[in-house]
Amino acid sequence: MNKKIVIAENPNAGAQDKQSLLSDLKARLIARGYLVEQESDRKKIQDMVGTDSSTNEGKIECVICAGGDGTIGFVANCSAPTTPLAILPLGTENVLAKQLGFDCDINRLMDKIDSSKTFAIDAGEANGQLFLAVASVGFDAEVVRLLSARRTGHIDHTTWVRPILQALGGYQFPKIRVRTEGNEKAVHTRWAFVFNVPRYALGLRFVAEGDCADGRLDLCCFRGGRWWNGLRYFIGVLFGWHRSWRDTHVEQVTEIAIESDEPVPYQLDGDPGGELPVTIRVLPGRLTFVGSSPVADS
Repeated sequence: MNKKIVIAENPNAGAQDKQSLLSDLKARLIARGYLVEQESDRKKIQDMVGTDSSTNEGKIECVICAGGDGTIGFVANCSAPTTPLAILPLGTENVLAKQLGFDCDINRLMDKIDSSKTFAIDAGEANGQLFLAVASVGFDAEVVRLLSARRTGHIDHTTWVRPILQALGGYQFPKIRVRTEGNEKAVHTRWAFVFNVPRYALGLRFVAEGDCADGRLDLCCFRGGRWWNGLRYFIGVLFGWHRSWRDTHVEQVTEIAIESDEPVPYQLDGDPGGELPVTIRVLPGRLTFVGSSPVADS
């Protein structure tokens, strides 16, 4: 029996159409003897890879997530922890793919699948939804919300300029409270980032020592509540200065609760998650990927 591979495609990922790359990948997989099903409809993907799907005939050898971080997150939320995942990074930032060593080289991707090797990494869970790279609360999430509200197709880095300017003009930086396990006293802040991997957009490293397989998440908070504070934090993270600042809080956690007295959005892997309150916890070894475990970046 041919081994089954599902290509879960996000047709709007990234800056342009990647159908030629996907067609080439599908043809080469078929040539290697795989049974390949390609799908872009989210409901159908859920039915195909779902843990309790009655239409899922036979074991899935691998699910290839053809899109960005949000696409991988969607597939992960649908799949069993033991379902092997692979990434064809077609998004704008592709944070997780870069961390795990996946790129757009089809031959390397097929070699990872053929190897039958797998490795596990942690996931974060926010109010029942998985995230793989980062959850954030505050200004960053407001930008994601504004972009999502007006997005109609492919995006690139320039697409983010308008929602960033819009958020700068209207976001009020409300106070938020972050409570971590074992600490009765809350951290009072205005920005909160919870990382499963050390990377972030634009290659920024808020928590350079982060490890996606250590059974912990990395919390980074900033207390300043003005746009110029945001510029200062950006420069600080860019050069690694922020860890020594008094208005920065960094902590490793396994579970946290974030709340506010005002409506404050949160985002998961570049997609809107909702509004506070949110409870976040780590799920050790929740995700399985094909290939050999990558060496952690220093």
